[in-house]
Amino acid sequence: MVNLALIGTWHVHTKDFVKEALKTGNAELKVVWDDDQARGVAFAKEFGVPFEEDLDKVLSDNEIDAVLVECATTKHKEVIIKAANAKKHIFSDKVLALSVNDCLEIKKAIEENQVKFVVSLEAKTIGVYRYAKQLVNEGKLGRITSAYFRRVHQAALDKNMLPAYWFDPTQTGGGVTLDLGCHGLYLLPHFCGTPKKVTCFMNELYGTGSDENSTAVIEFEDGAIGTAHTSFVGYRIDNMLEIIGTEGILIISGVDQSNLRVFLQSKNVPGHENLVPVRQELLPSDDEIPCAQFVKLVSTDGMQNLPDFDIDKAISLTRLIECAYESAKEQKAVLY
Repeated sequence: MVNLALIGTWHVHTKDFVKEALKTGNAELKVVWDDDQARGVAFAKEFGVPFEEDLDKVLSDNEIDAVLVECATTKHKEVIIKAANAKKHIFSDKVLALSVNDCLEIKKAIEENQVKFVVSLEAKTIGVYRYAKQLVNEGKLGRITSAYFRRVHQAALDKNMLPAYWFDPTQTGGGVTLDLGCHGLYLLPHFCGTPKKVTCFMNELYGTGSDENSTAVIEFEDGAIGTAHTSFVGYRIDNMLEIIGTEGILIISGVDQSNLRVFLQSKNVPGHENLVPVRQELLPSDDEIPCAQFVKLVSTDGMQNLPDFDIDKAISLTRLIECAYESAKEQKAVLY
């Protein structure tokens, strides 16, 4: 059994991630810490565990094996390094930190203390995106030349959708490009390889105090060009992925099983010489999300990391976010 401490209840996905970790049957939540006592006490009460206001006390508890870091993004560096130095295995919500230099300090602490680490890049576990990765790896689309990913919702229009602090840059470290945009910024390299150059355009339309509408264009070393569009000013939650190669096209739209649509055209897949829907039974199911995989990683001797969710993937995401904000500010392309 993996004994978990929850470090922060700030992130909007905290409750779901804790539930998924516990659902493995191999983890137990022992204690909750939060720098907002009222928020932390309420969360601890809901899960029937103690609240502890002293983070150092939580981390010095020898009963705790691992931590789930769900505090404000701007606090990640301090909290994660403390946890690593306390020899606790670490699951972190994205984004890991606000700069590559901060990430490298975190990596140093993780490696020196030989603790296991997982970052939550959960879109990689979704079945339709796993299918896209399978097609790319098997060469069914040929050489990838273009990819487009869109994820948007209405948080800047619907003031009740997210907590007010979600638009406080002293806690978030950025706007939609960092928050919602992170999904496109880690999925595009997942399909297209190593980034080379980033150009980004962003603006604020409804006075939230941060970027609300953003498009990043990424040139990859193998020649593909990726586009990641993200927005807090859509009228509803929406996702779209399009991958184009020299021998095929894949289009995926929708948010969940109720409205997901997958279309494939490929010279290498019989029955898909033209762009037609992919039958549901051919699509893989969703994999366990990273927090559940983290519990199994901690439980497994000799297994040190999960390649799709390791510290280097976390650093790569932070670098792309850095590039995007620098590009938008300086109005120029930025080398990865």
